Amino acid sequence: MPVDSGLEDELVLGDPNAPRFVLWNGKLRPVPSSPSDLPFFDLMSIPGKLRAGFGALGIRPPPPPPGHEESVEEFVRRNLGDEVFERLIEPFCSGVYAGDPSKLSMKAAFGKVWKLEQIGGSIIGGTFKAIRERNRVPKPPRDPRLPKPKGQTVGSFRKGLAMLPNAISSMLGSKVKLSWKLSSISKLDNGGYNLTYETPEGLVTLQTRSVIFTVPSYVASSLLRPLSEAAADSLSKFYYPPVASVSVSYPKDAIRTECLIDGELKGFGQLHPRSQGVETLGTIYSSSLFPNRAPSGRVLLLNYIGGATNTGIVSKTESELVEAVDRDLRKILINPNAKDPVALGVRVWPQAIPQFLIGHLDILDAAKGALRDSGLRGLFLGGNYVSGVALGRCVEGAYDVAAEVAGFLSQYSYK
Repeated sequence: MPVDSGLEDELVLGDPNAPRFVLWNGKLRPVPSSPSDLPFFDLMSIPGKLRAGFGALGIRPPPPPPGHEESVEEFVRRNLGDEVFERLIEPFCSGVYAGDPSKLSMKAAFGKVWKLEQIGGSIIGGTFKAIRERNRVPKPPRDPRLPKPKGQTVGSFRKGLAMLPNAISSMLGSKVKLSWKLSSISKLDNGGYNLTYETPEGLVTLQTRSVIFTVPSYVASSLLRPLSEAAADSLSKFYYPPVASVSVSYPKDAIRTECLIDGELKGFGQLHPRSQGVETLGTIYSSSLFPNRAPSGRVLLLNYIGGATNTGIVSKTESELVEAVDRDLRKILINPNAKDPVALGVRVWPQAIPQFLIGHLDILDAAKGALRDSGLRGLFLGGNYVSGVALGRCVEGAYDVAAEVAGFLSQYSYK
């Protein structure tokens, strides 16, 4: 995507060796970054590590009977034990999905890991089988223009992620319409669709063969209801809890000495299990990950708060959210007597991240099936509730939908 949009020289990657931390028993503890770290990290006890190792090999309780869709909590506790769930997976679910792992579907939310047990009888068995399959069917050659990070990391752009949509808009020119709101859609006799938009210039009507819905599922539900009640009902069932992002800055000397590495705040950030008595879901060390994110002598911290287990944030003011984040950081990362932070941005999403709950894939299949049964060919569902919530999965999902649309439109000839 950076190559296609002309941003390859603007891409910045975080240090793949930068540590990630989880709060446990009042201390930030590094998460192992490779198998060689497993014997030495103190986030888990020796019995917990042994339980995880034996479970990954398949020495653990048997899988549930067919037809039982396991939650993330059920799958992880059964396969890897309580400590892996409570100290690694639960905070990861909170940080990525802002979700409740007792309700998230393992198959839908972490399908690649779920599939390993299905194909190999255990996580390790499935991993070896997947490796053999990859060796048997080589991947397409990697685009030589892409960057080659030395490990798993995250990326952004020199002036933030907004550079990506702005670059795509610039490349497409007048084909991209801003501030156009789709107000209604109707089916035409020729199989196409009539779209009515509210625009700054007034109502505009267009006709098209295909429509891709990348809006949240509840918006798609409202738009599709006149065409298919069944599809709309299915799309209305997905749950989006509220999440707030709070960006704050502190002087570098406000960081606790024990949290510094070589005198600096280093790392991706920290995650907080719900059992550890803090409200904030996690914190990203923005100024440590990417250059030019904060002036000299200061650090920039991006914090997330809310989620499925803390929906009350929607009733808090911006100052109350900043106070909650600051209160938590002073328990963990910031000296208690430090000066008040500079609040640089607070954003609340009342409906933020779609939850891949148990039954998610069945509901999605029902929505797509209802569109087919209603004869609504050319309507495609996309977005994060379809592909996955991570940015990379959204990009991959966009390419998948684009291929579907291209296949559909190839049936028609245009002059």
